[in-house]
Amino acid sequence: MRSDSLSSAGMPLNNEDLIEVERNGRRCGVCRSGRRWRGFEVLREEGREPVVMCPACRARYGETPPESIAREVAQPPVTQPRAPEADRQSAQREDRLKKALGELPRGEYATARVAKAAGLPHDKALVRLQQLQATGEVRQVGNRWSTEPALTDLEGAFDRLQERTSNLRIIRDSTPVG
Repeated sequence: MRSDSLSSAGMPLNNEDLIEVERNGRRCGVCRSGRRWRGFEVLREEGREPVVMCPACRARYGETPPESIAREVAQPPVTQPRAPEADRQSAQREDRLKKALGELPRGEYATARVAKAAGLPHDKALVRLQQLQATGEVRQVGNRWSTEPALTDLEGAFDRLQERTSNLRIIRDSTPVG
């Protein structure tokens, strides 16, 4: 049998062992150490998955790895097909933006502020805010985004009048007159 590599102890690693070491990320299956990975050994017990062990764990546990590490070879369970990863991530990001808008006090915010609160890049937050504007959840006021409901014509007129006058106080009564 031809050897592709030598361990530090001078023992040849066969192709199957090298594949298992690489599959395990060049880390010990017990202590997760990655030091001196060429000295790792692969333990293969019948009915169990192969376990990659470093020389220290091999000296500690010998031929039998801990029960928590040595898993039995299980037949792959029959599962229904999963949704693609990208769909799940985009739904998560949408929720993050809505959650951030809900946590911010009512008012107007720049796109950068909303993006930072949601933990999203500026361009993705802008696209998502435009989608929310189409559904009516937020509205764009100039170059800012408002979470407040749109004002009626009468309320808007009162607000503009109050902004222009400093000594006039408008008292709005909730009961209609007439």
